[in-house]
Amino acid sequence: MKKDIISIIVSAGVLLSSSAIANTGSEILAVQSGGTPDKVYQKNKPTIKVATYNIGKNEVSADVANFDKLNQAIKNIDADVIVITEVDNKTARSKNINQLEELAKANNMHFAFGKALDFDGGQYGVGILSKYKIDKSQVVNLPSGDAEQRIVLLSQITKPGFDSPIIIMGTHLDWQKDPTVRIGQVRHLLDATIGDTDTGFDNISTSIKILAGDFNSTANEQPIQEIRYFWNSVEKPNTDYRSWPAINPAIDIDHIFTFKGQKWDVKNMTIPKDSASFKWSDASDHLPVIAELELQEQ
Repeated sequence: MKKDIISIIVSAGVLLSSSAIANTGSEILAVQSGGTPDKVYQKNKPTIKVATYNIGKNEVSADVANFDKLNQAIKNIDADVIVITEVDNKTARSKNINQLEELAKANNMHFAFGKALDFDGGQYGVGILSKYKIDKSQVVNLPSGDAEQRIVLLSQITKPGFDSPIIIMGTHLDWQKDPTVRIGQVRHLLDATIGDTDTGFDNISTSIKILAGDFNSTANEQPIQEIRYFWNSVEKPNTDYRSWPAINPAIDIDHIFTFKGQKWDVKNMTIPKDSASFKWSDASDHLPVIAELELQEQ
């Protein structure tokens, strides 16, 4: 990494909260051992197209077995990697279909599913679709108290042009208006980011990482502010970030982040809206968030 954690703390000046201070500690040592070496790209900079898409509406639609609209949505997104949230795996309400597998087959992609909970005779959770082989995946449970169990799914891919593997972290945080549970989940995510909780990935603290999903928090709320301790929001000037509800978006709750150990240039960012060519609100009640990223420094 370009800066060790101590210099990050010093330059930050003021941390987000006293709780955030208490939540950091052994990471100061954890980031010192091994991992992905620093490299500044002068030419042939590698690129990746990433998206996050909540497909929840499809779970309760009149014909959940009909994937025509969702498949067209995935085709239109045309990303290298897509984090898919609110995925059913062989639940009764979804007619015992493995939704992620159906989407992967139809779009010639690889997939990984992370179970958040057993539900309705099947499973419910988070998925990752990838144009490239998924080398390894791991589910980490997030603290959820008495609320619905939430997770982060970590999947490692190797994309041509990159000198190191990329860990995609997909999540869907608690939905309640009170952000207390989400804040706890975010802090656990931060621990997972730098190896302070077991993820099954060696040297995760220095790995190339991208985090995406449905955070059920807008950019100015505390959970997102705390995520920015280790992560940069993927942003592009003059972008309308509102992603829900799809038919007439009001709030930005679906986000993409890049780890601060890397530097990226956001080449393009899109949150497509209903148009004559495709009605996104027929596929889901969320719009996808899509970003094209060029790596400047790993």
